[in-house]
Amino acid sequence: MAFPEQLADFGAFYERTYPAAVRVAYGIVGERGMADDVTQDAYATAYRERDRYRGDGPPEAWLYRIVVNAALGALRRQRVRWIVPLDPEVDDRPAGGSASMTDHIALVEGLQHLDPRARAAVVLRYYLDLDYARIATILGTSESNVGSILSRSLDRLRLVMAPEAAPQDASPTPAPLVKEAARHG
Repeated sequence: MAFPEQLADFGAFYERTYPAAVRVAYGIVGERGMADDVTQDAYATAYRERDRYRGDGPPEAWLYRIVVNAALGALRRQRVRWIVPLDPEVDDRPAGGSASMTDHIALVEGLQHLDPRARAAVVLRYYLDLDYARIATILGTSESNVGSILSRSLDRLRLVMAPEAAPQDASPTPAPLVKEAARHG
């Protein structure tokens, strides 16, 4: 059986993509041990099904879809208690970034207030800096729906992270903390 060229050396593919894949899983499930398990399960699935990769997009996007599905499945099977570890392996922002660790922790805590699919969209957009088209492919939805999911998610994060910034009778106003933490989160 012949495998797509991009996946022929699966070990190299694994080494190249693992850090981003575990960040995606962690962003969705919120717990390092579970993120590691989800990521390993996703790689096992990807390896078994690598002949199904059609080559119609980057193999990384195909893998992230598997990781997202594995993380969402894990959340469905088990109620997750979010914790906020100060884990330098997961927090790989450049040293000296403008978002403080406090802002990062607030963002991670804020993510628990989003449903898992919204969490996945936020993680893919702001942790991996993927565009709407790639996120739509990974989540199996349209680009306009990705925009809606992200807009609602950011509104929710603004309310949760800086409730005083949102007047009671008006829609939430942008909170610089959310924007800055999301960029560097």
